[in-house]
Amino acid sequence: MSREGEAVEYEPPVDFTALCQINPETIGWLTIPGTDIDYPIVQTENNDTYLTTGFDGSISASGAIYLDCDSDRTLTGMHSIFYGHHMKDGSMFADLVEFKKKDFFDSHREIILYTPERELRLRTVAALYGNADGEKRRTRFPSEEGFRQYIDDMTKNCAFRELPEDSAKRLYSFVTCSYEFPDARTIVYAVEE
Repeated sequence: MSREGEAVEYEPPVDFTALCQINPETIGWLTIPGTDIDYPIVQTENNDTYLTTGFDGSISASGAIYLDCDSDRTLTGMHSIFYGHHMKDGSMFADLVEFKKKDFFDSHREIILYTPERELRLRTVAALYGNADGEKRRTRFPSEEGFRQYIDDMTKNCAFRELPEDSAKRLYSFVTCSYEFPDARTIVYAVEE
């Protein structure tokens, strides 16, 4: 119980101590209400390891959900990029492709990221498919204006995007394989609420 005006200490709903005993590269937990996406997040020094390594370190075709190696592990950088496989059994990031449908997008706007230190509530702003070019991995920007232009450029091909009225301080990208053409990716973009 806290007195009025006192900050309530954050208590993560996830046992990060136990998760870090399984995998010390754990940085958070991702859940997207109304989908099957509810997984721990890891990060290592490259973007290849967790393509074929499960959260528990085992060899796995489904890999793990992971943060891009160039993204800030505390999720305080301007652009945090998360990857996961689009598995045929509906696991990992398979549900991301549903966000390209306006009805699904409109009814699934919330994304929650838990870290050991805080909870981030995100709101989806766009969902689309495109190529896997390196510009989509950009994490550093010369100015706020350059960052705003980047968000506009990355989301402009989404027919139903809803960019925030105020300029976003951070962008979160959730990426999985897509099958519209060879090497296509579905990307769901979100900002902090």
